[in-house]
Amino acid sequence: MKRSLFIGGALLVILGSTISTAQAPAPYANPLIGTWKQNMEKSTYSPGPPPPRGVGSVRQYAAGDDGSVVAVTFNIDPQGLPSLGAVAAANYDGKEYAQYTIATLATSLGSHIGPKIERTIAYQPINQYSVEIVLRQDGRIVSKVTRTISRDGKTMTEQTDFTDSDSGQRINNVLVFEKQ
Repeated sequence: MKRSLFIGGALLVILGSTISTAQAPAPYANPLIGTWKQNMEKSTYSPGPPPPRGVGSVRQYAAGDDGSVVAVTFNIDPQGLPSLGAVAAANYDGKEYAQYTIATLATSLGSHIGPKIERTIAYQPINQYSVEIVLRQDGRIVSKVTRTISRDGKTMTEQTDFTDSDSGQRINNVLVFEKQ
């Protein structure tokens, strides 16, 4: 009898701990993680014109083991074919991390000396839904972006503001992405 009470009590403790663990709040899920496709109809380009019909961007974000975010950007050409835009792995801590384009990756892979980091990206959180992104080329700021994810996690908006180094023209684009 004592043995069955002990076993019954032990089962209640295990069951109780399982239920309380199952009811514990889920760990924070980063709404950025996943695949995002650009909605060209909702995106705006100033001064314009927008890219040709069929051109756009797809972004993939994955969580790194150390809390970093791995970002891969694909550009879509008018025929619907993707090409690598950029790759980066970074923490959202305001520090600069290497960002690679197809050209810098090719140079790095072809070099026995090691990659020269010409382009960097830094993410500075603003709040739970927004981050400021600073892109530098050879130490010079070439772009500042404010990325905001909607509270429902379905829409990502990137407000880009920079001066084109070739033309000197001010660029202010709003790119809208939808989670896939």
